[in-house]
Amino acid sequence: MSHVPQYYPHPGFPPPRRQRVFEAGAVTKGDWITVAAYIIFFILGGAALITLIPGYFGAFPDEESALFGINMVLYTVFFVLAMLQCGPQFFESFATMRYYPWAKWLMLPGGWLITVIFSAIITTIAGGAQTSVNQQTLVAMTGSVPLPVMFVITALFGPFVEEYLFRHLLIGKLSRKMNIWVCALISTVLFTGIHFANAGGISSVAEFLPYVMLGVLMSVAYILSGKSLAYAYMLHVVNNGIALLVVYTLTPILPAAGA
Repeated sequence: MSHVPQYYPHPGFPPPRRQRVFEAGAVTKGDWITVAAYIIFFILGGAALITLIPGYFGAFPDEESALFGINMVLYTVFFVLAMLQCGPQFFESFATMRYYPWAKWLMLPGGWLITVIFSAIITTIAGGAQTSVNQQTLVAMTGSVPLPVMFVITALFGPFVEEYLFRHLLIGKLSRKMNIWVCALISTVLFTGIHFANAGGISSVAEFLPYVMLGVLMSVAYILSGKSLAYAYMLHVVNNGIALLVVYTLTPILPAAGA
């Protein structure tokens, strides 16, 4: 048998390694329980049960802090539940940074910038920016909730729960049964919809477009990074972290500027 030499693009340099795929595995009983609990508390309004605890609102200085307290409890609990379901896959998928590392590191801030620019163009065409109920609520809480506490819940815990549900489950595990890009479409639609589930609907394209763009970004990044939950999570953290810094930096200034 004749020897077939390996091809190297440049002498002394090995060929690039192919992107590793991090399989999410099959849906487990724990996944079903977590999803059911998420639907009950986040979509069907089960979170309101927390306010029935005697003296709940009296334990906080104002209503904004009390409302944030509900989110803090829920996201902390669901962060733990999600970590129990996918912790090993999550930490293993950080290995995606070994493949095309420069492109992936640059895409962390670059992805956020692309979505911001594209959303700005579309919203300008659509007649101007609109603030969603979620964004209004966040701004209202900035005067009552310290940035470090808000950062942990909104930029660390929240993104992990959402990436577990909308990428790890709806793309990673669902793609075992159907085309992965169809899964990405389902993920993006549901990811966008969940942010308006209890907000009285959508009034304009400019209002929901940022969530569509973010859903597309996370879904594509998750697939191209080899179904890396860790990489999609990092993108989500960067997006939410920058948004929080902007809100906490500009909110105290804007009222004074308009006076």
